[in-house]
Amino acid sequence: AAEMGAYTKACLSEMMASHACIGEVRGIGLMIGVEFVKDRASKEPAEKLREAIVEHAFEHGLLLLGCGKSTIRFAPPLMVSKAEVDEALEIFEEALTLAEMEAEKIAP
Repeated sequence: AAEMGAYTKACLSEMMASHACIGEVRGIGLMIGVEFVKDRASKEPAEKLREAIVEHAFEHGLLLLGCGKSTIRFAPPLMVSKAEVDEALEIFEEALTLAEMEAEKIAP
């Protein structure tokens, strides 16, 4: 769990470079939270974006849990494999990208 948690957290932290809406990645072991913000400087929560990501992920076979105002919680089983983590992260990034594209269309 510690090994896969560290791997997952590192991969999610790398995504921050490509997705400015990720404000913070935090957690211990396999309980990991990804916080979404409208702006990293102000840290204003991106609640609608979080909901869109959860919805898109579900449509693609990944069940994610929202927690707090704008955080998604990753809590896979302790016996999760690297291949399963990689698949989940692929779906997550696809859902994130789709939600960002929708948000750009709506934003003034």
